[in-house]
Amino acid sequence: MKLRISAALAALFIAFYTPFSYADDATRARVVEALSAYESVPSQADWEKMGDVGPELLALSQDTAGSPSVRSRATHALGYFPTDSHRDWLVSVLSDTGARSGLRRSACYALANGWDDEALPLIRPALVAEDKQLRNAAARAVGGIGSPAARAVLEERLATEADPMVLSTLKSLLGR
Repeated sequence: MKLRISAALAALFIAFYTPFSYADDATRARVVEALSAYESVPSQADWEKMGDVGPELLALSQDTAGSPSVRSRATHALGYFPTDSHRDWLVSVLSDTGARSGLRRSACYALANGWDDEALPLIRPALVAEDKQLRNAAARAVGGIGSPAARAVLEERLATEADPMVLSTLKSLLGR
């Protein structure tokens, strides 16, 4: 009798268990297809039309076995769904010096897109990172915020930046 009850409970669990991040296969397929597009990246409006796909984007961003380009694009898109858990994940990616540079750059853009001025102290460490591509992306992300506080951060970095590419980006963002 106990064996039959255990087997029945196991069968029910298997039949009705859906992982948190994959609400349904159709949604996952749509999100992966959008992230895999070769020549275009979905806009905020495109993502909003899909509904609340934030949990799926987070799962794809965290999937270390997944395609690096899909992970980076999912990371970037998390900024269109600003939640505390997304912000925490993005900050952890940005601060992980062992993470792929592209993933860290995407985290800069996502933080700027989703949290505006609140993201400035979160992105600021990337402006002084050893990786000049990351510094450049951080500058562009901060520049995209466009507020007086963001401009002040760029001005501050301009005074100490030595790399010609990053200097050029900073000057361009500041209209110089």
